[in-house]
Amino acid sequence: MPVSRRGFLTAASIGVGVAAASTVRGPVAGANPFATGSLGMAQDMLQSVSTGSGMIQPNGPLGYVGVTFPSPEEIVGRIRFAFPDGSVDDWIPLEALDSAPDFGSTPASELVAAPEGAVGYEVDAPAGSAATVFDDGRGAPRNYSLGSVGLLGLPVIPRAAWGAGDVSGNRWAPQFHPAQSITIHHTAVAPGPDRAASVRSIYNYHANTLGWGDVGYHLLVDPEGRIYQGRGGTVGGTPVFQVPPVAGIAPPVVTAGHVGGFNNGNIGISLLGDFTWSPPTPAAVGATIDCVRALCNATGINPQGGITYRNPQGGATRNMPAVSGHRDWQPNECPGSAFYPQMQFIRDHAARGWAPRAVSSAAFGS
Repeated sequence: MPVSRRGFLTAASIGVGVAAASTVRGPVAGANPFATGSLGMAQDMLQSVSTGSGMIQPNGPLGYVGVTFPSPEEIVGRIRFAFPDGSVDDWIPLEALDSAPDFGSTPASELVAAPEGAVGYEVDAPAGSAATVFDDGRGAPRNYSLGSVGLLGLPVIPRAAWGAGDVSGNRWAPQFHPAQSITIHHTAVAPGPDRAASVRSIYNYHANTLGWGDVGYHLLVDPEGRIYQGRGGTVGGTPVFQVPPVAGIAPPVVTAGHVGGFNNGNIGISLLGDFTWSPPTPAAVGATIDCVRALCNATGINPQGGITYRNPQGGATRNMPAVSGHRDWQPNECPGSAFYPQMQFIRDHAARGWAPRAVSSAAFGS
């Protein structure tokens, strides 16, 4: 049974008892907040540690924390953060990660953004859970040239530019299927000031911590409207498509991992941010419309139309809008209650200038 991103939070709010006995150990006055051990157990970036370790202090900037759980039945927990003066904020509940490849995923939380100034954290979760920390760019900026490659007339920041090459290579063997639909998401965590670092953190969480081998989205959009290439594995590094699209029959798209069970032929666009309470920026919405329009032109998908989605592996079918929010597919809150009402706005504006230049190869049964 699918777990709603917020459906399990009542249990989390009372704690699960694993870390309840641990105590906060504040640093002495004047201590370097990044000195190993001043706030408890030390942790390297991208290293996973047991959540039963009490207060944990990363050996570097504390940007995001992600938690993995021992089983799907034990996705419950909470987290709190510590500051250089020894103070600790309130517990906040963890939320279940609601994106996944079709082959499944390690049970996990959404990433949690650390408050500004936090230098340590503690997780209360079932035995066997583990926490991993990621740098959101609060440390020394890396010297990446955020150039762009063309995708259907759109400037897209390629994987190498935002730093996908920092970690182990793409280990998710690509599969390609005809385009049938487009699904819009939010990442459910606020981006840091270094947007490329935020994209790298999501990539590292999906690809390495969760073992997918790559990021689960085809494209990501930051608050300034910049578009980032997500899922790789294509010929020559082409975003989204197996090969660059040309007029005629649209090439297949690489399968990503954003709607578990319905990923083949389903293009995933995710906006950086949590839009539960506030909507995305106009720049991000505008870039999303541009992406949807360009992808629909290239594939023949009608942005205002409906489809009968057919998974070419397993045969699952679903009657859906051709352009949808994640919650249309599965019981969750993605892309956020403050953003979801704009789905029809995105469809309608993407349809302005919709001039399909190709037909999806799905129309020919390939």
